[in-house]
Amino acid sequence: MNEVEAQAFYKKQFELSEGILDLSTISFDVVEEIVEQIGKHFTTVLELGAGNGALSRSLSMFNKDITTVELVPEMVEFAKRIDTKNVTSLCGSFYDIDISSTFDTILYIDGFGIGSDKEQLTLLKRIHNWLNEDGVALIDIYQPNYWKKVNGEEMMPYPNLNVIRIYGYDELLNRMTDTWWEESKSKEKHTQSLSCYSTDEIYDLCKSADLKITAYYPGGAMDFQNWKYNKNVSLSECLSYRIKVIKA
Repeated sequence: MNEVEAQAFYKKQFELSEGILDLSTISFDVVEEIVEQIGKHFTTVLELGAGNGALSRSLSMFNKDITTVELVPEMVEFAKRIDTKNVTSLCGSFYDIDISSTFDTILYIDGFGIGSDKEQLTLLKRIHNWLNEDGVALIDIYQPNYWKKVNGEEMMPYPNLNVIRIYGYDELLNRMTDTWWEESKSKEKHTQSLSCYSTDEIYDLCKSADLKITAYYPGGAMDFQNWKYNKNVSLSECLSYRIKVIKA
């Protein structure tokens, strides 16, 4: 999936879900987890792939100064309508956007893997340059074993909407796929495709960007057989895992 395809997918996903988004609550549990994983005091934050701005608004309640980067203009405008004064929302590609500042913390929560391995390396090098010398980045990585296992699983992500979603896995390219369509428009399907990386593969990629992984945090996984989301699973079973990186 290139940037043009990514922009089209995330725009459509946003359009499908905009009417039911609840941004009135603060995600204290998500922020507390991030603060715990960072493990040190931080004030300035750069969030990549910020979406509708929900995470940045939650973080801003914790006295953080946040800059966000989002590719889809409609999502940036949505975020700006309700951003707090300590959130600056930028529209553009994190592969070429001009940001001269450095940050205590960089977050890429969900979505890493757009484009080729070469492009992931480019982004990781940019993350290196945007980090303060003692800064910390948290990045979510899709885990290939899970996506191989759930290839073909279908669901309806929003009970109030007639939207269908199916998970897939491209064995040749080692990429997860996530396809959405409206039930009444089955020929109009929209797919995101993101690279998956084992812990060894992402370690080597980070090393090439002069970044050092200091921790791995496994995420959860959907058990489709019992239709239950398990929040705590192993690194080899999770949908995605989070890496904590510093400058090498």
